Order: sequence, then C-alpha cells, then structure tokens
Amino acid sequence: IDEKWFHMTKQSENYYLLPDEEDPIHTCKSKIFITKIMFLVALARPGFVAQRNEFFSGKIGIFPFITKEPAKRTNINREADTLETKPIISVKRDVIRSYLIAKVLPTIREKWLREDIGNPIFIQQDNA
Repeated sequence: IDEKWFHMTKQSENYYLLPDEEDPIHTCKSKIFITKIMFLVALARPGFVAQRNEFFSGKIGIFPFITKEPAKRTNINREADTLETKPIISVKRDVIRSYLIAKVLPTIREKWLREDIGNPIFIQQDNA
C-alpha cells in the first residue's frame, strides 16, 4: 500500500474539438492554487494458477481521498446542492484505517485467487 499525490487539473490544457462540441468546463479558484488529491494504491505480487489458466495481475485498486459535498450557494459554475468533489486535506491514521477497512480489504477479498484464500494476507505500508 502506498500513497501518491496528483493535481486535480493542469494550469493549461490543449483540447482538439469538433466544430459542434462545446468547450470543456475548467473550474478552479486560481491557476496558481490547483488542488492536489491523495490516492491510496494497493498492489500485490502477480500470480498464475496453471490448472485454470487464471492470472492475477497484482493490481488491487486505487482509492482517492475525496469527499462529495453539496454546494452551499449558487455560483457561476454550478447550482446550489450540486455535489462537489473535495479532497480530504488532512489524511491521518483514522482516515487511512477507515479506507483500509471499507475499501481495500473488500477489494482484496474480491480479487484474491481462490487457491490462496486460506493463506494469511500481510499488508505492508510504504514509508509508514
């Protein structure tokens, strides 16, 4: 398990549009203060089962640390009560623990190979 930061948007983006297409919506408070979002990435060793020709790529999932909150007021860009994607600013132990329990562990159970169900699973955090 590792964490990775990404910017929500870029300062400038090039788009190639057809004549009947509208310009994409690019909303942020300022080009200087672009919001960053942290992602929790879960990986495992790839595996292969010869009897069934089943292959496990090792990719478990990527989970963004975001919340969806309704907008309080109407703005030029959106109406009131429209869901906004906001990053979780302070990612601490409680937030990571809730993500592990609610998102990572169910995904591991869903994608894990059937032959390895009885074996223990060790979760190792990078730089923790």
